[in-house]
Amino acid sequence: LTNVPVYSPNAIAEHAVLLMGRLLRRTPEFAQKIEDGNFTWAPTIGKEYREQTVGVIGTGHIGRVTMQILKGFGCKIVAYDVYHNPEIEKQGLYVDTLEELYKQADIITLHVPLFDSNKHMINDKAIEQMKDGVYIINCARGELIDTDALIKGLDSGKVAGAGLDVIDNENSVFGKKWSSIDNIPNEKIRNLAKRLNVIVTPHSAFYTETAIHNMITTSFDSNKSLIEGLKPDNIVNTNK
Repeated sequence: LTNVPVYSPNAIAEHAVLLMGRLLRRTPEFAQKIEDGNFTWAPTIGKEYREQTVGVIGTGHIGRVTMQILKGFGCKIVAYDVYHNPEIEKQGLYVDTLEELYKQADIITLHVPLFDSNKHMINDKAIEQMKDGVYIINCARGELIDTDALIKGLDSGKVAGAGLDVIDNENSVFGKKWSSIDNIPNEKIRNLAKRLNVIVTPHSAFYTETAIHNMITTSFDSNKSLIEGLKPDNIVNTNK
C-alpha cells in the first residue's frame, strides 16, 4: 500500500494566503456592491498585508510555504507547533503557547493534521483569547474549528471574517451541486456561506494542475516500482 504524502504544499498555502487577501480587501463585499450597481468606495475600506501579524499554527510543509509567501507581503509572523522546525526556530518565530499566538495575531491560519487532542481547538475559549477583529483561515481540517463558536464570534464581531476551505461535517454539502444556496441541507454551512465576511470554498485548496499531476505521476511511479520488484519510497505500512 502506497500513498502520495506530499503533492503540492504551494497549492494549499497559496489558497490560504489568497483567502486572507480577499478578506482584508473585502472583495466579496465589493462584488456584491458592483452587482447591485454601487460603484462607490466607502465604507468598504480594506487593510494591507504588511500591517498584519499572522499566526501560523502548524509548521510542516504547508505551514512553512505559507510563511514564506506571507514574508513576501511584509507580514509579521508568529508560529506555533508542538514539534519545532529547526529553520523556523533559528528565525525566532515560535511562541511558547497557543494563547500567546492568539493574543498577537490579526490573522490565524491553521495548517495542522486532525487528532483527537485538537478537535475543535478553535472554540469559544480560544476565540475569547484572540484579538478583536481577528480573521480565521482554515485550509487544514474542518473539525479543527467548532462551527457554533465561529458563528458566535462572527455574530459578535469578535471575528471579523473567515476563509474556510474545510468545515466540520462538510461531506453533507461539499462535492455536490445544489439548486441554490438556500437548499443546502447543512444549516451551519448555509449560515456561513451566505455571509459577505466569510469565504467558503469546497475543499478545493489542493486542486491545481500541478498538484493533480504530482498525484498521478507519484502513484504511477510507485506502481511501476512494485511491478519491477523494487520498493517504492512511499509505502504506508512496511509490515505488510
